[in-house]
Amino acid sequence: MSFRISFTAFLILLLTLIGCSGQEATRTEQKAMPAVPPKPSREQLKIDSLEMVNVNLKQKLIKLEQDNNTLNARLSDVESKLKAEIEKAIPAPPPAPPPLTTTYEAGQQAFAEKKYDDAIKIFQALLDGGIAEDQADNCHYWMGESYFGKKEYAEAVKHLDAVLAYKTSEKKGDAYFMLGRSYMLQGDKAKAKEMFEKVVKDYPTNNNVQKAKEHWGKL
Repeated sequence: MSFRISFTAFLILLLTLIGCSGQEATRTEQKAMPAVPPKPSREQLKIDSLEMVNVNLKQKLIKLEQDNNTLNARLSDVESKLKAEIEKAIPAPPPAPPPLTTTYEAGQQAFAEKKYDDAIKIFQALLDGGIAEDQADNCHYWMGESYFGKKEYAEAVKHLDAVLAYKTSEKKGDAYFMLGRSYMLQGDKAKAKEMFEKVVKDYPTNNNVQKAKEHWGKL
């Protein structure tokens, strides 16, 4: 009777050991097997996709900035070369003329050299500067002669008339003669004849009397 009990107890003990061994093996297998990661959700997949798109866009933006910098550098180089070519093609401006010497003698010299514009500027500057009256009439006379030389007869008449406005002037006889020529060239024969007649009758010692007679006789 005691043998059976011992065998039964042995059997129970054996089964217990086997069971423990199985559980231990199961645990060991579970520990050895890698853990299976959970399947990502749809939201996570969308987030991952957007992040990937964002990364791609950033890379494209960087590439575009690099291309833009390259194009700007090329454009700047082209502009510099074009500017250099334009500067070569455009001639340098002529040097400024020296300032005019505003003296009565300088005005006469300019007139003698047929630099009528310079002469007019000089005589006008003298008048504006308040030149003495005994020379002011001469300035107007030579301005009249200068405008006559430029074939601007109406302007010539204005300054020659200014000579006649002075109470006394040694240029009055010459002014009448030049007025006669100016009117003649403007086609006003009556006024021209009047001016030449004035020279002949009122200024008989004037150097232009003979020429005035010749012009008067042709009108």
